[in-house]
Amino acid sequence: MLDSKRAHYAYLEALDLKYRHGGVRTLAERARLETLLATHDLCVATFARLVKELAATNITARDRLLEVMREVGEADTTVDH
Repeated sequence: MLDSKRAHYAYLEALDLKYRHGGVRTLAERARLETLLATHDLCVATFARLVKELAATNITARDRLLEVMREVGEADTTVDH
């Protein structure tokens, strides 16, 4: 899920830099951006489903997983991309 998020944002950033002073995204660029977003959306939906399944069987494990993910997310914001 983090990888798909990073890929989507990295491409957005590259397009922003490319067109910062004008210009329009090409059809190929827009299609690539839509594909990256769709991939990330699928990852998020799959993760949400799996977390719900985990909560149904082991709420403690679910809580710990979410805690670790928060820690990873916080650590990720301290790293330069």
